[in-house]
Amino acid sequence: MCKLTPTLAALALLAVPLAAFAADPPPPGKEEPAKPQKPVLAVRRATLPQGYQEVDGVVATVGDTAILQSELRRAMGQTRGGNDPIQTAEPRSPEALRKQTLDTLIDNALVAKAAKDLGLVVSDGEVDGQIDQTRKRMHKTLDEFEEIVRNMGFPTLAAYRAHVRTEMVRVQMLRAKIAGKLRVTEDEVKRIIDQEYAGGQFEDEVHSRHMLIGVPDDASPQRVTELRDRAWHCYDDVAVHKKPWDEVADDCNDDSATSEGHGDLGWQKRWTLDPTFGGKLWSLQPGEISTVVQTPYGFHIIQFLERRRVPVKDKEVLEQFVRARLQEEQFTKLYKAWLDEMRGSAHIDVRL
Repeated sequence: MCKLTPTLAALALLAVPLAAFAADPPPPGKEEPAKPQKPVLAVRRATLPQGYQEVDGVVATVGDTAILQSELRRAMGQTRGGNDPIQTAEPRSPEALRKQTLDTLIDNALVAKAAKDLGLVVSDGEVDGQIDQTRKRMHKTLDEFEEIVRNMGFPTLAAYRAHVRTEMVRVQMLRAKIAGKLRVTEDEVKRIIDQEYAGGQFEDEVHSRHMLIGVPDDASPQRVTELRDRAWHCYDDVAVHKKPWDEVADDCNDDSATSEGHGDLGWQKRWTLDPTFGGKLWSLQPGEISTVVQTPYGFHIIQFLERRRVPVKDKEVLEQFVRARLQEEQFTKLYKAWLDEMRGSAHIDVRL
């Protein structure tokens, strides 16, 4: 079954890597002509920050932090979390994906620098605990997990531990720097419930269907790229070439729970869905088909079928969802403003 789960704890949104801002990809059939790719480092060779050796191509520097070609290549093949406060279009071309991913790495470096300036640290025990929790969630032995780490592009488990430590420090910094500024009042929650939910009496349900191109937890960057390409081919078949949905879904949908119904998800409330999936679905018009949408479970093509109003069964759950949504929207604005400020004052040297 497609694992679309509720997310009601707003601060949980802060415990994931944040997506970068990127322009929407060109519409199908109107892609920009591919430009000859420039060799990395052939554009300009500024002096590397002290302590770095050029054993790997440097694609950008942020202050005294170098972003390596291997980091960019690995990040391009990673799946994004579904709870990103800032949503971006799923890039189609390798060039668009490369630019979006590099922007994300630059933003991450700015966040890490701010964390360092604040003196935030994560202990070895906390890092080990996080890694062990991840390994157990995947039901893998230590040897199996180390193989997965290598498939993800990390040369050693130590390199992966360093990555996890950096991510945990970033989350700490975001909580310290931004989460404390979140202020959602009960009046704001009441206003949304009055406007959109008839004072808490009714809510929308949407009937939809999807195709899921699943991404295994242990997929290598190369495999993720292949699955992304497959998802776009499936999108082209149903949305551009106008092949029958059922026919395309038979070939493309990896969701075993909905395969007999050609991806039919039935009627669902927004708060029961993965935030990325739900946000995209609620932005569609009846009959409209989304471009490729990425969640922690893989790549989706979604079709909005119909909408209906139903009585609210649990007003408390509805209030929690509205409060979390408002916190997410507020966090997005605060994060973007903070990043703009950081980018304005940092020395960023992009070499792609």
